[in-house]
Amino acid sequence: MSILGRIRVLILEDNPLDAELMVRELRKVGLDVHAERVETEQDFTARLTPDLDLILSDNALPFFGSREALQLVRSRGLDIPFIVISGAYRADIAAEATRNGADDYLLKDSISQLAQSVLKAFESKRLRAGTPRKE
Repeated sequence: MSILGRIRVLILEDNPLDAELMVRELRKVGLDVHAERVETEQDFTARLTPDLDLILSDNALPFFGSREALQLVRSRGLDIPFIVISGAYRADIAAEATRNGADDYLLKDSISQLAQSVLKAFESKRLRAGTPRKE
């Protein structure tokens, strides 16, 4: 059983194995993850709903990546934790992502840090909302 209950995760990722690795890392810390993987702007937009708990996005997909996805999320006024996951570190992209509202920028090589990053993003959202912590 999850300490947070079931979380709904939208994963923008073109590699199914990478997406499964992300889910596995979240489950290791006891999160009850219900994830859906999409690859295109059309699929991402169709599944972008306010009841999502988390968005994980590959930085660079062929036609739609984290920059466009994050812009779409924020333009809709959605406060959904958003973490960019990249195959290569680029300081300029990492800085731009956080400036534009991403909660974190992780490397795929450091995927073991994902759960910690997600829990931190959930706590930040809770603080923004002024919701008391569940004990």
